[in-house]
Amino acid sequence: MKPNQLLLLLFLFSTSILFSQTTYVVDQNENAPTGDHVYSDLQTCIDIAADGDIIHIIPANSNYGSVLINKELHIVGSGWIPDNQSGMKSMIYSIQFKSNDADGSTLNGLVLTQTNDYPVFFGELNAPLDTLRDVEIFNCKIPGIKQRDNCPIKNITLRNNVIAGLNTGLGYPTLNFLTGAGMTDNLFISNNIIGSNYSLGTIKASLSAANQTLIANNLFYSLNGFHAFHDIFNCFIVNNVFFGSNASSFSYGATVGANYANVYSNNLSYDCASYGACNIPPVSTSVPVNIGSGNLVNTDPLYETLIDGWVWSGTNSLDLLEYSPLINGGTDGTDIGITGGLYPFNNYENLRGVPYVHQMAVPGLIMENQDIQLEAEVRSNQ
Repeated sequence: MKPNQLLLLLFLFSTSILFSQTTYVVDQNENAPTGDHVYSDLQTCIDIAADGDIIHIIPANSNYGSVLINKELHIVGSGWIPDNQSGMKSMIYSIQFKSNDADGSTLNGLVLTQTNDYPVFFGELNAPLDTLRDVEIFNCKIPGIKQRDNCPIKNITLRNNVIAGLNTGLGYPTLNFLTGAGMTDNLFISNNIIGSNYSLGTIKASLSAANQTLIANNLFYSLNGFHAFHDIFNCFIVNNVFFGSNASSFSYGATVGANYANVYSNNLSYDCASYGACNIPPVSTSVPVNIGSGNLVNTDPLYETLIDGWVWSGTNSLDLLEYSPLINGGTDGTDIGITGGLYPFNNYENLRGVPYVHQMAVPGLIMENQDIQLEAEVRSNQ
């Protein structure tokens, strides 16, 4: 059996326990298997697939280009750690979600590679005004996400992602959501590692949001205590860690970042004094003022190893030391930070979209046309 055929078999085997919809495979590797549902071009596969279908992205040495998702699809990759079998990742350069048509879609286990502009856009460029609903992105490595002006969003969940490495040159935040009335509804940002945008040699903010967005159990990290937020108001900000970052909003020139009417509860700040105080809640820029309680100000979270920066380092270890103040310190009695809350992010060092084959046993000698017994041990993605 050829290596690519074996990789495809293992990939489908490891995911078959999770999904029952029609499944397509995209594989651009040399000598990739062929079949009715196997394609080398991702956009071609998207165009052929129907609402509700699953597309598995086989790891490759290069990315699968830029695509438009215009129906409900569930796109699954191997994760941001190189695949055990091939040593490669499931990489896509950039993705646009078409408003309304892409409702209900999910991204899982993908690596988005564009860094000089946003690799994920909610809304298609120059399309009519329409709403995007019920999208979930998880177990992905993404430099940043931008919501277009023509795309109100509703019921969007970002969880268990590493969102870092953006270098746009535009000065916008890593997660750039619109703050106008009605532009976001039930936006949930939970259990992610979120870094700053690094623009033209200077650090920029990590997030803009409003409209009662729930921001829970994330790690915001940056350099020199830079601001985590650009514009942030009418949000619930709970159980987050601000490391090398602070909870105030970024202002430059005549532009003043908004930070008011938020509820800050049981967050922790550390190493954040160079660009302003570590205080949580931060000073309000308008009324109603920020409120909150249970916050730990300028307190070492006692991670095993964490170095501040705008690019996430694989050498960081977020394991909590024995006396960490994060342990069971959240509003819900679970940990503050990524290991607590609804979606504990315990696999951040081994981020994968699907269960993977950890160990497989086959006979040492296989004759042509011989049936074999395959024994495999599959590990989950958490």
